[in-house]
Amino acid sequence: MKTEQWNGYDIRFVEVDGEWWAVATDVTSALGLKQTSRAINSLEPDGVTSSKVIDSMGRAQQANVINEFNIYKLVFKSKKAEAVEFQRWVFRVIKQLRKSSGLEGFEIFRMLDKQHQKQTMADLSHGLKQPKRVDFIKANMIANKAVSTKFGYSKMVKKDDMTPEMMLAREPILADTTQLMSVKDKFGLDIHVAETIYAKLGA
Repeated sequence: MKTEQWNGYDIRFVEVDGEWWAVATDVTSALGLKQTSRAINSLEPDGVTSSKVIDSMGRAQQANVINEFNIYKLVFKSKKAEAVEFQRWVFRVIKQLRKSSGLEGFEIFRMLDKQHQKQTMADLSHGLKQPKRVDFIKANMIANKAVSTKFGYSKMVKKDDMTPEMMLAREPILADTTQLMSVKDKFGLDIHVAETIYAKLGA
């Protein structure tokens, strides 16, 4: 087990099958999420497990731990202004922990991003009355353009060419885009999804 500090909070990490997971209550406390059980129920089931950890009194206890992908999902639920910084901090810490374990962090991060991409596209498919391939392409292009502009690029950067920071920023933008597309389709709203997303980011 490794314990790292962020903004006065102890975040405990444990190794599960060669990957670093965080104690769920530590993450929810840092993010200001009061109901840990409810937060965990909304996460990907295969990214939640139980592990033996050491508490502040030095006692061994069983606790729920969550993988990196689910940590980022909790970040999206937090209303704390520091939530994005916490996300970046988690990425840096886990990257260092992976290095100490001999794992290539960015390669694993891309695997987690693919998992998020798959889930978001599934949500869009369920949210549209008649989903078409062009809808999925549109959602990704809007997200890619928004992230590229946010990071100062005049032209759209493809996801495969994005830095880890850009990919982290892309996840909530893609989620917002697909949710807005679903709401527009459901209620027949006369809105331009791309313009709305760009305006929100000041792009």
